[in-house]
Amino acid sequence: MDAHKQRGPRRGAGAVALLADLLPAAGHRFTAPLLRPSAPLLFDALVTNVPLPDFGFSLGGHRLAGLHPLPPLAQGQALAVAVSSYRGRVRLGVRGRFVSPARTADLRDALDASMAELLAV
Repeated sequence: MDAHKQRGPRRGAGAVALLADLLPAAGHRFTAPLLRPSAPLLFDALVTNVPLPDFGFSLGGHRLAGLHPLPPLAQGQALAVAVSSYRGRVRLGVRGRFVSPARTADLRDALDASMAELLAV
């Protein structure tokens, strides 16, 4: 993500969004399918909330105690985070492409610290 930030909005994430302002509405319809492979230019990270209905799901006759979200990770995207609430509990799913195990550990430590801070409130 640092590399994306260094490129700036005209060359990194957001470049296509800046160009979209220059096209008339009809142009969007025709260019959108052509730009689909350029998802890395649109965003670096995905953060989504997937609230589920508050009634019991079952799978194979067994009541589900919790559902863990698995966010989609587009090609060239660095990080995807999904939060899902189900039956009074919140679950967090994180996927990413990391260059080293140390980066994965850094993210885990940051998430642990953030969750501890949130729970303390």
